[in-house]
Amino acid sequence: MTPEQPHEQGIHVILVDDQMIVGEAVRRMLSGDEDITLEPIMDPTEALDRIRTRQPNVLLVDLVMPGIDGLELTRRLQSDESTRDIPIIILSSESDVHRKVDAFENGASDFLVKMPDRLELVARLRALAAKAIAEKQLRLMATRLQKQAVALDEANRSLQAMNVSLESDVSEQRGRLRSIAMLGNELARIQDIDILMERLLTEARRILVADAGASYLVDADRLRITHAQNGTFDGTDFSESFRRSAVEIGIDHKSIVGWVAETGEVANIRDAYELDGNTPYAFNDTFDKENGYRTKSILAAPLIGATGQVMGVLQLINPCHPDGTSRDQFDADDETAIRHFASMASVSMQNAQLTRSMILRMIRMAELRDPSETGAHANRVAEYALVIFGEWAQRHGLSMEERELQRDKLRIAAMLHDVGKVAVPDMILKKPGKLDDEEFATMQGHTMVDEALFDELLSGYDEAAAEVVRGHHERWDGSGYPGRETLVRDDNGYLVFPTTPIRNGREGDEIPLFARIVAIADVFDALGSQRSYKEAWDDERILALLREESGSHFDPELVDIFIGGIEEIKAIRAKWSPNRSSED
Repeated sequence: MTPEQPHEQGIHVILVDDQMIVGEAVRRMLSGDEDITLEPIMDPTEALDRIRTRQPNVLLVDLVMPGIDGLELTRRLQSDESTRDIPIIILSSESDVHRKVDAFENGASDFLVKMPDRLELVARLRALAAKAIAEKQLRLMATRLQKQAVALDEANRSLQAMNVSLESDVSEQRGRLRSIAMLGNELARIQDIDILMERLLTEARRILVADAGASYLVDADRLRITHAQNGTFDGTDFSESFRRSAVEIGIDHKSIVGWVAETGEVANIRDAYELDGNTPYAFNDTFDKENGYRTKSILAAPLIGATGQVMGVLQLINPCHPDGTSRDQFDADDETAIRHFASMASVSMQNAQLTRSMILRMIRMAELRDPSETGAHANRVAEYALVIFGEWAQRHGLSMEERELQRDKLRIAAMLHDVGKVAVPDMILKKPGKLDDEEFATMQGHTMVDEALFDELLSGYDEAAAEVVRGHHERWDGSGYPGRETLVRDDNGYLVFPTTPIRNGREGDEIPLFARIVAIADVFDALGSQRSYKEAWDDERILALLREESGSHFDPELVDIFIGGIEEIKAIRAKWSPNRSSED
């Protein structure tokens, strides 16, 4: 029988007493307490079923009754699982201690002599009701826990098998957060923002185990994709072809990453193809259609600076299990992890953005003197250099850690390769015709300002920049410049440039690797760019020149690497095309 529960609030009391006058007296005593309801029952036999059904909070039971007396009724109620927890107050006209002992031994909770004082009765009813309610809640909780324990015990074998997986999940999340924390110091050493964005994407995909992803930087009022990765297309030219074909994205609700950049909120999408009309952003399936890919779950997080501005967006696509099999969606743990990751990454981004800003200012200073030295040119040369170095490093067995460190140094150094032109007089930089020997010698001096610009060599970045500034016009056969020539200062502290051309440069491996790499990248970009004094060369003509001068002007191995990576080079050139709205 399901117990009735008519009294969800207040104290429900059942009085079992064969004398009607007692019931009336107790009713009058409790009439002033609106939260206490009294239900008198005169027949103890009838009372048994009624108590089971009504489940009162407290029972008042007369000790002496015909048929079933109070002690017997108490024993029966105590032996019944459905009623054993209801507190019972025995009412008796006798106060004999033996009577009280019998009552308590048979399960009574309290003993009162008829007729008790009203205040005492109410106080005892309330106390027992509160105690019973608390005990009932504890029993219910204990019952639930016991049921859970039984269920756990019954499922012990399967849970033991699952335990490894559960421990793995907890360990995975703990490991994620530990990895993120440990990455902070490592990423802080990366000074170039583009290399940092690539590393951030790589690490985010690794930590959250995502098949694909992309990183974006805020560029004025647009988002510029910096890198795209996709595990499904590993071993193909996916990344560069995607970068080549991608357009800038508005910071608005027309795209997922645009909305993230606009609002500063994380977007966690279970299925990009099931967005409804209420979703504040849209999904563009062009890439999927063109490449036969299926984007499903997406997790995109903003990279927010110290002042609250969004600096970029990290987007992860299609989560996987550690063994590489796909997962249904990014979960709450993934959201927590990406938020921590984005917070950590933003600190490194601000440092790298500051470095980039300083470099671009130096390049703009050179641009004021020589319009051919633009931010776009510097970025192209830097990225061409990374393509060459990446293949060289793989051929020569450099560790991944060493590659990362050297790539960062190389990119910054390559961007600064012509910064020495700020020291060359305008009359030479802007001369429309061919330079005479003295003028050419002065122009050569722009490679010799390394000691003046990077004399303190506070870091490996300064050292790499000094090597590239000095060595990017050296030639493999030793006929380049400036070799080991240095500039001196006059009595007023001004640099004294050479007056006759320098032809005794370093040769072969004496020339630092970074300088040899930038030499090829710089010549390719310079010849392929239109200037006021010349037309741009086509690619075949430039590549023919590189082949022709391999072993004389250029390092043969690096020329071979450059030509092998020409498609990637073209993708970079398209990315930093002069037709872009913002070159640098």
